Parts: sequence; structure tokens; C-alpha cells
Amino acid sequence: MTTQITNSDKDNYWKLVENTYDHYPTIRHRKRFIINTLKKYIDKTRFSVFDYGIGNGTLLKDIKDMFNLSETDIGGCDISSIAIELSKKKLHSPFLFNEQYPKLNKQFDVIVCSEMIEHTTQYKQSLEWIYNYLETNGILILTTQSGKIHASDKYAGHTQHFKLSELNSLLIEIGFHINHLRFWGFPFFTLQKYLTNYKFSSIKEDFLEGEPHIKQRFIFSLAYIIYYIHDFINFGPQIYIVASK
Repeated sequence: MTTQITNSDKDNYWKLVENTYDHYPTIRHRKRFIINTLKKYIDKTRFSVFDYGIGNGTLLKDIKDMFNLSETDIGGCDISSIAIELSKKKLHSPFLFNEQYPKLNKQFDVIVCSEMIEHTTQYKQSLEWIYNYLETNGILILTTQSGKIHASDKYAGHTQHFKLSELNSLLIEIGFHINHLRFWGFPFFTLQKYLTNYKFSSIKEDFLEGEPHIKQRFIFSLAYIIYYIHDFINFGPQIYIVASK
């Protein structure tokens, strides 16, 4: 039985991982995918981006800086008040909301939804919200998970994972056109998920929480380099989708 993750659950999560989250190798690769997608699909020098499930705000801050966007060109939302507090330390956009379905007075050229829909049983409503607030011809960049829910996934608050075919059909039903979709993460991200099922409590304390340390940084940096091999293998637990309105 799936359980809807609460605001309190997400607040507790961000308190624990605030200082280590940006070092996770998979987080860095997702950011790379999102940045490369923006470079490929956006041909305007100025565009607007909304991060649906903004987390700590680092991704949106990096997008803002890389593409020289103004604070009024960006926005984001999250159900965690801690996440929004962290985001507001990095960003001063008037469009930062501690809500799942904020009411906006504008549409955005790009909406990023990275590792969010696996955290809510109301994922269809979230994708419909995104569609409604995308500009015509706007781009959705979606990342999520497939396959078995492992210990690390439960820790992060995943309520379900997805079959790519079913997610593809749902997006088309809502009205999206699919530009690109793929799997990513085999063999090493897959192996990581299975290995961390064992003694996960000690792994999360040593590597996922608290302050970064030399051993953690070394292992994460090495994994980041090794995980580049996944770019050449269309298989694994990670789902990447680019869709347009």
C-alpha cells in the first residue's frame, strides 16, 4: 500500500541531507541532462524556467547563472517549507511557493520536474498543473524512477515508480508531445540501489546525511565519472523525458 508523503516528511528529509545532497553523483548527472536539454531545445537568449519540486534551489540557481536569467524569469515550488527556505537563500524570485499547486499569473517557457512525481500519488494532477502553466510550445523536462523501490528510495519518500510506456501514455493523454525519452543507469546505478539495501542505516549516516567528508567526496566523485558510461546504455532505473506543449 502506498502512502502519501507529508510536508513534515519532506522537511525532515531536507534537514538531514541539506549539506550532502548536491554531491550525490546521480544528482549531478540529472543536472547535466537538464542543462544539456535546455541548450538543445531552447533557442532564445532569454526564457523563463519554473522548477516544480525545487528542493534546495541549487538546480534552478545554476540554470539562472548559466543562462543569465533574471529573478523574474525563474520560479519554483515545493511542499517542504525547509526546501523553500533553502531556495530563498539562493534565489530572490517572486515566484517561490511552499505549495503543490500554486496559482500563477504567468506561464513559463520551461518547467523542470526532476525526481518529484515518484513522491506523490497525485502525480497526474501535478503533470496537469505543469501542462496548464507551460507556454504554447513550452518544454517539460521530466526525470523520475522505474523498477523496484529500494531502501534508498523509501528513505527519500518514493510512493511509486513508473513504467516508461505508462508514463508516455499519460503524458500524451494530458496533451504533451514526446520529444525524447530514455532509460539511464545500467549497470552501476542499478548496482548501487541493490548494494545499498544492505546495512542502509549505516550507509545513510556515513554518506547521505550530515557534513561532507573526504571519503564521501572521493567516492561520489569517482562514481560520477564512472556513471558517464550510462549515457551509452538505454537501460536502467532512471527515466529521462523531454516533452512539449
